[in-house]
Amino acid sequence: MTKVYILPALLLLTACNPTGALVPSLALHECRVTGVESAVRCATLQVPEDRSKSGGRQIPVNVVVLPATARNKHPDPIFLFAGGPSQAATDFARQALGMFSGLRAKRDIVLVDQRGTGKSNGLFCNLGDMWEAAAKEVAVREAQARADWRKCRDELSAKADLTLYTTTRAMADIDAVREALGYARINLWGGSYGTRAAQEYLRRYPDKVRTVVLDGVVPPALALPAQFSRDASAALGKGIHACEQDAACASHHGAFRADLQALMAELKARPARVILADPADGRSRKVIVDANMVAGAVFTTLYAPEALALLPQVLQRARQGDYAPLFTLSGMMSLELDDKNAMGMRLSVMCAEDIPRLSDATVLQGEPFGDLFVREFTRSCEGWPRGQVPADFHTPVQSAVPVLILSGGLDPVTPPALGEEVRKSFTNAVHGIAPQVGHGVSAKGCAPKLVKQFIDSAQVTGLDLKCLERIPRPLFFEPMVPRTRGASAAGGER
Repeated sequence: MTKVYILPALLLLTACNPTGALVPSLALHECRVTGVESAVRCATLQVPEDRSKSGGRQIPVNVVVLPATARNKHPDPIFLFAGGPSQAATDFARQALGMFSGLRAKRDIVLVDQRGTGKSNGLFCNLGDMWEAAAKEVAVREAQARADWRKCRDELSAKADLTLYTTTRAMADIDAVREALGYARINLWGGSYGTRAAQEYLRRYPDKVRTVVLDGVVPPALALPAQFSRDASAALGKGIHACEQDAACASHHGAFRADLQALMAELKARPARVILADPADGRSRKVIVDANMVAGAVFTTLYAPEALALLPQVLQRARQGDYAPLFTLSGMMSLELDDKNAMGMRLSVMCAEDIPRLSDATVLQGEPFGDLFVREFTRSCEGWPRGQVPADFHTPVQSAVPVLILSGGLDPVTPPALGEEVRKSFTNAVHGIAPQVGHGVSAKGCAPKLVKQFIDSAQVTGLDLKCLERIPRPLFFEPMVPRTRGASAAGGER
């Protein structure tokens, strides 16, 4: 991608023409981004890292615009807020084209890497080789993780004030981009953590927002990851129940629940020492598999029902001592984004906005995850610099702006109950639930048409939300078994 640096003085000048419309002050230049065949438009906006001080460090904010294809376009674009926290919006250019394909004809799609992610002074941590760490005893592994986080903190502190990468500060960057590109009002789409960011933008800049789509909602009051264990356990329970209700799955994996419980009990008593192939490069590694590793791998598969459909089979293999399918499946779900996750940004957000509130929050647990998530995040935040959070940050955002909320009924981290909680604070909102979908609804089934209709009309009425209920659950996977000679189509002997 070609970055274009504009003189800082020019970036501060956003004039108005006689009609009151904004005049862009940030020049966009043709560029290429991964996953998009045609040329798009890019630029870099320099912003103060600390807006409360003059003459301080400037940081780049990376901007990619997927321009509207029609000559006469609408003046209000779509701004995409990515999840994580840690993901760069520009890494989702290909997905955005698919999700907003019907909207792009007349609206620009704007992708801005939130400060600390992607090419916006990305705060990336070198946490070492995961599989090399997995070869060590659990206590040694945890001590090494603490040392890795301290090393990351010290290295990143040379290029960033880690207290200045919170959500509210980042939203000031987003608004600076909006103004510099000449947009008077924008439509917001946020997914997962991006829903928290979108709500915070709406709170701080309400007159700049035309519509909001929140997919997989994080309420402002929620202290992540207080409810992860409970909600992931509930999603897993739904998957187990679906297997029990499916004739083929029940026939082959009637012990799905018992297998998982027995496996976890065995690993808690005595971790397994096995040889596994690294999903990234195929190299064989000696690994000590403990209960937390299996719980983490299971958790990853819950994000997508397509992966959950494979879980009974791979857990059965793990119960038999073959862990390769489970960790390969988990690796397939996370491998693509692992290198792109700005873990330093994640900690700057969560260590300031969430972890301090865990002591006052009700930590809800569920099996087989227990306190895994709270323990891992709390340990990561030990010694991490904590930024200041506005006094109203955790209060519900109240607004009359049109809001479309989407939730997946199988979502392990942002279930429909959280979407309903957020809906109550808006006076002009509607909540659509896709019962058989996991984390992320907007690209599934009829959802892209719903999103298009909503943004085009800026109306919450007239949307066929019932169509989300018709999105099917993926079938449980069963390996093909060669038919023996003489067997009938029904499986019997002739």
